[in-house]
Amino acid sequence: MRYIPFSTLRKARAFLIKSALAAVALLMFQAAQAEDIATLSTIKTDPALAAMVPKIYRERGTLVAGVNPDVKPIKFVDDDGNFAGFTPDLLSAAAKVLNLKVELTQTSFDALIPGLSSGRLDVLLSLADFDSRHKVVTFIDYLDMGDTLIVSPKSTVAVHSYSDLCGLQVALPRGSATVPKSTEISKECVKSGKKPLSVATYPDSNMTLLSLSTGASQVAWVDSPVGNYNASQFPEKYKVAFYAALAPYGIGFGTDQNGKQLAAVMQLALQKLNEDGVYGALLKKWGLDTKDGRPLFPINSAKL
Repeated sequence: MRYIPFSTLRKARAFLIKSALAAVALLMFQAAQAEDIATLSTIKTDPALAAMVPKIYRERGTLVAGVNPDVKPIKFVDDDGNFAGFTPDLLSAAAKVLNLKVELTQTSFDALIPGLSSGRLDVLLSLADFDSRHKVVTFIDYLDMGDTLIVSPKSTVAVHSYSDLCGLQVALPRGSATVPKSTEISKECVKSGKKPLSVATYPDSNMTLLSLSTGASQVAWVDSPVGNYNASQFPEKYKVAFYAALAPYGIGFGTDQNGKQLAAVMQLALQKLNEDGVYGALLKKWGLDTKDGRPLFPINSAKL
């Protein structure tokens, strides 16, 4: 019997262990990929819910959805030029339950509601739910929304609350709820003898954040999913200086007043997706906190 040195056996054993671990890692990666693919590809149409879809949409078979692809992970344009993100996935999944297809059309933020009111769009993807918008938009809320005040990691500006914004250059997404809120804060600054906010608005959250890189602003004020995601993905560019976990509103898909029946059946489709585990899987896929989820998908739940 040929003698094999112990050191050789040890090296062989180490090699086999590494190979086994690599194989397990590969299988786990492939399983995760398969799970992501299966999340949308295995969704079945629910005939009972599909029959509840208003006739105008059922006969057409397609929902025209306006989307302002502002920033990851909510809605954006990927490297291949396709719409991607949590909300396109979620709407596509709900539409599949209802035996509908989705046609996404790029729309600027401030043109979303006019597009819905004119009948050019069937669904908005997506918008903050405010009571003042209920006259023209019916919301199906799918996330709670918080606030983040973002600064450059190199900045010496200290922002621990909204009152610390006095005298600073603040960037906001145009048409967002932060615009009137910033006006109120600015008035409070003046009342307390401090300088008002210097506010600049931008077409979307992405441009709002980029204003920090150009030096056009000292603080970017964006919704928490957008702010937290970008701060974690690009720590060399963005830092969360202040985070308010609870905001008195959510964001959701919007339909017009004639689409209230569509909103009701879409709510049921989304609830089914939650029961089937699809909603939770999509939150996880796009790095969103389940604590921000709204698994009951309330309609017009705004508190202000």
